Amino acid sequence: MVQVYTEPLCRRYYGSIIGEAALFRFFAYLSAIVLALVVAFATGGFWTKLTPDNIQAAVSYTQDAILIFEGAESGQVAFWSTSPVLNAEFSELYTAASVQVSSLDVNNDGKADLITFSASMANSFPVHSVKALLQFHYSLTGHLQLDMYSFAYLAQSSPAPGAALFTDGELLLSSINQLQDRRYNSRYNSPMLNSSTPSYSTAVQPSVALEMQSILSAYLTRNFTTTYSNNYPVWVSGTGTSFKLQMRIRIPPNQVIFYRPQAIEMLKFGWIQWLATFIVLWYLLQWAEWFVFYFRLVETRIVSDLQPRQQRF
Repeated sequence: MVQVYTEPLCRRYYGSIIGEAALFRFFAYLSAIVLALVVAFATGGFWTKLTPDNIQAAVSYTQDAILIFEGAESGQVAFWSTSPVLNAEFSELYTAASVQVSSLDVNNDGKADLITFSASMANSFPVHSVKALLQFHYSLTGHLQLDMYSFAYLAQSSPAPGAALFTDGELLLSSINQLQDRRYNSRYNSPMLNSSTPSYSTAVQPSVALEMQSILSAYLTRNFTTTYSNNYPVWVSGTGTSFKLQMRIRIPPNQVIFYRPQAIEMLKFGWIQWLATFIVLWYLLQWAEWFVFYFRLVETRIVSDLQPRQQRF
């Protein structure tokens, strides 16, 4: 003989729809639902306000830059930029420079992984300090959408006169308020350095330092900026008649960017947190119900499946 079918036998408890038993079960399940919500919220992680993602930006050099070379003595300043207006404004400090820029796409995904900026200038004084400001177009596509112009700023100085400076770092995205998922942001999609018209004016008697301070001050008030992080600069000492600057700017292929998810994504994670808590409370509720109904703490009518029933055809 083999078992071909099973039928569970139950003891069924019946009560009035507005009686104590029905009200007890209604409020028991309602309490479990509310308590699960309270526990899930109080223990943290209920609402996912920020979500991390690994993204590589599309970055391109806009052919706009400012270079400032300073000596040990006051007034020893050499200036170069791609803006004819700025070059004319600081003509007494202007110096010619040879600039080369190259981009490298290592994995052939259509996005630059490395941008190299090289500049050589003839100097009439020993160089002790270098400041460089390069402008890029920074773009994110996909569920995070951002188009903006950004800077890579370099400032390096040394007590010894230099002949060259080599830096290698990453261009990292920084934000005060995070990006929102599936929302296009182009608020800063206008050039700050323009080869024909400068975007900022300084004092009545402008100086290179004031011009740089004005540009950076306006830039740092933005919500989204980029930072050139170079922790290993190499300063080559020398007293020659030329100075060479080389900046290697790497675009991280997997920078962690936190963004604000949509409401439906927040609810999805909140539902999982609530359900995990409710299952535990529901299991405990089954024992509480068994105790109340088995020991007849509330008035019910019991019908057992073991009792014979009249068959109907």
